[in-house]
Amino acid sequence: MSMRYRNSIDWITGEETGSTGLGLKIDWDGREAIVRLHVPSSSQAAPGIAHGGFLAALADHVMGFVAAQPNGRAAVTRQMTVEYLAPTRISQAITIRARAESVSEQTVVVSLECVTADAGLVTFKAHGDYARVAPSKRAPSGTEIDYDTLEQRFDPSQVFGWLVSALKDAYRPGTVGSPLVVAVNLSDATPRQWTITATDRSLDIQPGNPARYDVRFAGTVRSWRELVYQRRTVGQLTAAGSATIEDPEGRLSSFLASLAT
Repeated sequence: MSMRYRNSIDWITGEETGSTGLGLKIDWDGREAIVRLHVPSSSQAAPGIAHGGFLAALADHVMGFVAAQPNGRAAVTRQMTVEYLAPTRISQAITIRARAESVSEQTVVVSLECVTADAGLVTFKAHGDYARVAPSKRAPSGTEIDYDTLEQRFDPSQVFGWLVSALKDAYRPGTVGSPLVVAVNLSDATPRQWTITATDRSLDIQPGNPARYDVRFAGTVRSWRELVYQRRTVGQLTAAGSATIEDPEGRLSSFLASLAT
């Protein structure tokens, strides 16, 4: 599965033509992140050789992606090291592979290796220690965040992963009464089908389509996010054609009330 992982470094993630944007894509199989690219000429330091700072930023970007995958929890760099083993030359095709070595409640440790595509020469390795960030601590109160373009700046599947973690943390047990099943079908996420089961004790979110449901939602990751965070009403979403919602017994309102968002 090819995904994008964006941060504030536009020359890594941007899609501009020329040397100002790599338009970086990350292939993710659930265990390992793989990036294939030609080293841009704009990264040159010594003649024909990529700057070590550019390679370190690239490594941190890819390792940060890996660290953000477990349970959709955001992660920030706590410590990272880079070992330069051979020159990484500009215009050279390279392959970067990164994976999590260990995951705990507080940290994710990630390792990375870069090899040349032609000879398989390892040019640098990196190791990172990333602190996992609780959803409630991602942004200070009053901080302006561009939620309107969230799914354009990040891969929608990644946004949904973060949302899963946030909803589990926000869920208030004892508010839905009898167990409630919500079928969610997302047109722009992988996988597309999800089953959310809310009980008086917990909120369970698993991929797959339920055999039966009380509420069914079909739309985009953005429209689902707007619904559960109550930024747009059911009527607004359906009128705009952003989502279709089946709620024959009127149980959606109790589900939304159970989320302290």
